[in-house]
Amino acid sequence: MANEEKTSFFRSHCWKIIGLAAGFILIFTIAVMLANYRFPAFFESQKPEKNIPGVVFTSSIITIGGQMFDNWLPNDFLWPTILLDNPQNFQIGQLLMLNYTVLRLRENLSRLRSSDTMDPNCSEAYTLLSNDPYKWILPSSESRFKKAIAELETYRANLESGRARFSPRADNLTELLVNYVSALGALNSELAKAPKELRLKSVYPAAPSPLPAPADPTNATAPDSPAPLLSDPAPEAKAQTQTPYRRVDDNFYRAQGAAYVLRQMLAAIRIDFIEILELKKATELVDDIILTLDQSQFEPWVVLNGDIGSLTANHSMELHSILENSRQKINNLIEMLSQ
Repeated sequence: MANEEKTSFFRSHCWKIIGLAAGFILIFTIAVMLANYRFPAFFESQKPEKNIPGVVFTSSIITIGGQMFDNWLPNDFLWPTILLDNPQNFQIGQLLMLNYTVLRLRENLSRLRSSDTMDPNCSEAYTLLSNDPYKWILPSSESRFKKAIAELETYRANLESGRARFSPRADNLTELLVNYVSALGALNSELAKAPKELRLKSVYPAAPSPLPAPADPTNATAPDSPAPLLSDPAPEAKAQTQTPYRRVDDNFYRAQGAAYVLRQMLAAIRIDFIEILELKKATELVDDIILTLDQSQFEPWVVLNGDIGSLTANHSMELHSILENSRQKINNLIEMLSQ
């Protein structure tokens, strides 16, 4: 009888311990997820006391990278934040735009002429940013990305001391903007696949083909080739391609992340390229693009995929409209710079 009472006592306490442990794990997981479910706010691009071209532009890249890589989520494997796909996709979109930006910084902006040697810090920063964003260990992706930001900090210090160059010419800005237009076209192509196929054919024209993250054919020694951030389906399959409902929010937040970086870089361009913009009478247009991109950072409770004219919203199409408007305005800016 005594043995039965001991067994019953042990079982009851054992289940209580298991219940308490499960409750603690659940509360801990929810708390960690809530603490990490956040998106960056816009920051003001401050003009430095000394008018050194490129400092604001480079500082914006460093600030954005610092926000991202101090809490890089896409490669989380064991931490509870593996369940947070929205901030993860937002950061992937940010990385896509940073790749385009640093590529142009290395290829054009940090050189006065195409025959000049590439800046070693900008070159190394691009190589480091081109690593697999989902790599968890040996080395982790954020460790490489943080080294890239350190290289850009060195480049900024060299700019301030006169040991590095930044060339705010109209043709260099055009090259950068063309890359931005390509990236927006790719993201909008993904967003345009969210509506029902019938609606898509009747309302929206064929979307431009999505482009992968910028490749670097000249850099054969890059340590790890970057995984493509956007896919391009076969031509015969594009007409039938439609985003599954479970992935609609992934494309939405990836596009938002890219739009965030684009807005911040245009604010920096507004300062570092002010002489060119005023000469081309394009300052107001840049301000207009920035205001348009401000509208891209809205946070729905749930990313819905409603039909046009229904009671439910289609958030992908809302964002698509904002980014397409921005893309057209950037094209107009490119035309103004080429005149």
